[in-house]
Amino acid sequence: MPQFQPQPQPQHNNHASGLGESGSARSRRALTVALVLNGVFLVIEAAVGFSVNSLALLSDAAHMLSDVGALALALGAAWLAARPAERSRTFGMRRAEVVGGFVNALVLLAACGLIAWQAINRLRVGAPEIAGLPVLIVGGIGLAINVGSAWALYRADSGNLNIRGALVHMMADALGSVGAMVAAGLIMAGFARADPIVSLFIAALVLWGTWGLLRDSTRVLFQFPPPHFDVEAMCQALSNIDGVASVHDVHVWTLDGQSAIVSAHVIADEGADLEAIRRRSLDCLEDRFSVRHATLQVEGSETPACHGLGCTPDVDRA
Repeated sequence: MPQFQPQPQPQHNNHASGLGESGSARSRRALTVALVLNGVFLVIEAAVGFSVNSLALLSDAAHMLSDVGALALALGAAWLAARPAERSRTFGMRRAEVVGGFVNALVLLAACGLIAWQAINRLRVGAPEIAGLPVLIVGGIGLAINVGSAWALYRADSGNLNIRGALVHMMADALGSVGAMVAAGLIMAGFARADPIVSLFIAALVLWGTWGLLRDSTRVLFQFPPPHFDVEAMCQALSNIDGVASVHDVHVWTLDGQSAIVSAHVIADEGADLEAIRRRSLDCLEDRFSVRHATLQVEGSETPACHGLGCTPDVDRA
């Protein structure tokens, strides 16, 4: 039996794999840089925290440990997604990046809850004594590292859900560093309650950014169409092609949250050239809707329409 080989992606591919490969190498490089920078900063922050006995810095170091784990998860997902398709995985592991983004979103939600709980508890029972100057210095270093890491990730592929998950982590850390610097300044000025108040504000901002990531990654995992993809307009455009009587059993989904994949049954008028209709339909999908991966079953008008689970209503030509 010949070995399975993924097919190269032609201009119109109705059975191709290797979707959305552009930028994957840049994504892995950016994640690697961010992982190394944040790992080094984690060691520095923990060392300073121990040396000055700062609970605030040690707590942030523990938070940084979760971020380093999140970056490692994102990098692992990116490597998995780059693996070629095989007979048992005909789409490869492209969705690994979406799973990585989804897990990172869940971790961020848990972190927001923990930060909010600790901040409220400190407001209720009183904040512990914190050395302001070390927090201010380390916060400035952390801000530079987090902004640099976030910029590298954004330039790599900000539309990738896996990169977005890591990017939200870095922006959350950058906000945390700014908050730590502001809180340190206020603590040095004698306002001890600044630390938990700033923490609550940061948790709210992180929650706002995380919700969009969780929503978009969940859409992909449930096999919804990409955001802003107009399925109804696509069905109508196909049904308006000369020689097409109707369109049914339409499915649109995505592996990465960006590129749409389409399958559909196209019913041709009696006596129409089925191959010509298939080519015109593929042209329509690519030119008007940027769909480069479609499976179309073109059938004669005598073929019974699809009825039952998984079938969408017929879309007749206008």
